[in-house]
Amino acid sequence: MKVGDLVTYAFQLPRWRKGESVHVGLIVETGKYTGNCDVKVSWMGKRKAEVRTEGSQHLALVPDLS
Repeated sequence: MKVGDLVTYAFQLPRWRKGESVHVGLIVETGKYTGNCDVKVSWMGKRKAEVRTEGSQHLALVPDLS
């Protein structure tokens, strides 16, 4: 994964395939962070975007969710 990729949580893949709503975020930074996290993701929220550190092993790229 690299900066600029659109991602969602891997466990939400079944919901995506059914056409249901899922969380979508944009990778804004990569590196090594506490808690085995290696990317910072700006998650799209109802009011504003929230940047959180995440482990890429728990994420899936949006284009790969066909």
